[in-house]
Amino acid sequence: MNYRNPELCARLAADYVCGAMRGGARRRFEGLMAADATLRRLVRDWEADIYPLLWSLPPKTPPKRVWRAIEARLNPGRRGWWQALGFWRIVSGVLAVALVAGVVIYPMQVQREVQAQLMAVLQSPQSEAMLVVRADAAGVLHVQTLQNLAARADGKALELWAIPPGQKPQSIGLVSPEGLTALRRAKGLEGVQQLAITLEPPGGSPTGNPTGPVIMSGDVLSI
Repeated sequence: MNYRNPELCARLAADYVCGAMRGGARRRFEGLMAADATLRRLVRDWEADIYPLLWSLPPKTPPKRVWRAIEARLNPGRRGWWQALGFWRIVSGVLAVALVAGVVIYPMQVQREVQAQLMAVLQSPQSEAMLVVRADAAGVLHVQTLQNLAARADGKALELWAIPPGQKPQSIGLVSPEGLTALRRAKGLEGVQQLAITLEPPGGSPTGNPTGPVIMSGDVLSI
């Protein structure tokens, strides 16, 4: 595997942050990341994109049956709950989460309070996350695919559209089916309610309006 390939590195960093990378693959990537500043930067960039989405989700209280199941595992037979292996696994997990919150999430939260960003996660009609669009302070849109979209494109162009409230779609540009694409739009994502990707002829829509099917869309969020 060629770890010098920037598209591969970006995809691996996304898998690592999203939790899709597990077991031995995750440990190998952590070893590579320890020796590679570029991989560490890519992971930080993905954390900056993904964690704010988690913060924007409303909290949910687990049902009582979840707590009952936890208590049952903490009290097997007549053993005290402090003796249960499951209890100490849960404690170690909580401590690990607290460490991540203190080392990674808290500094990002402070940065988030200083300057809000606009971003969107575009999903397929089957609610599968396909790509992330993030606007920076300079008005550049960074479009990162979460998987290879070449098969979905099927030889056609992937065109990104901004949809302001009450207005017709406005073309932002063509998106690479794999990796990172940088597009510029005046004011970034300000005033945009939704983003969408359509399939268009090579080179983009010939009319300036969407002509092909919408294969993914997403709301623009302030984070």
